[in-house]
Amino acid sequence: MSIAAGLLIWAVIVIVSLIAVSYAARRWGRDPFGWALLAVVLGPIALAGLVGSRQSDVARPEPFERVPDGQAADARDRIIAAVDGSPSGGRVARYIAAMHRQDVEAVVLVVFPHEERPRDGGAVQAEHRARIEAATAEPLRVLREAGIAASVLVGYGVAGEEIVRCAGDQRAAAIVVGRRGSGVTRALLGSVSEHVVKHAAQPVVVVE
Repeated sequence: MSIAAGLLIWAVIVIVSLIAVSYAARRWGRDPFGWALLAVVLGPIALAGLVGSRQSDVARPEPFERVPDGQAADARDRIIAAVDGSPSGGRVARYIAAMHRQDVEAVVLVVFPHEERPRDGGAVQAEHRARIEAATAEPLRVLREAGIAASVLVGYGVAGEEIVRCAGDQRAAAIVVGRRGSGVTRALLGSVSEHVVKHAAQPVVVVE
């Protein structure tokens, strides 16, 4: 086999690995850009590493992180308000506020990819905290102005899976989640709201 043919075969392998790794990383709550760079360098080895990371994530999921400034209460019903920093988070909060039930506690949940969990302090931690505040500020304001106790939890991993897991962990009575993504995106990657509706044990409200 000539060198040119060998290089061509390796290029095809790298391209296929790049596509597979990027797709899987997005589905599994990982950083697609970082894993794509690894695929360019390592080819199929990167895919094997990603699969190993996924198995570890499933076996040992990250604990939820409670933001200290919450207003948790011993409410009769607890509702998971799943937000992501988009305008859908405000719609989720307004739907819950419209219930006019002050005996409800809202747990505002925001989920980040695994790689975005800060492992040290300093500027990285401060920047991450600012991102959490940016994603939850509007939902918290809407809920608290309606007199509803609200706290914040942060999860790391696949958004749909973490929402379902959080609802079970918090013994929630219901989940409220917004719908996002174009038809093409949902067809390729699936919808977070569709995953939650399919797998959650609790009633789920999808806010358009």
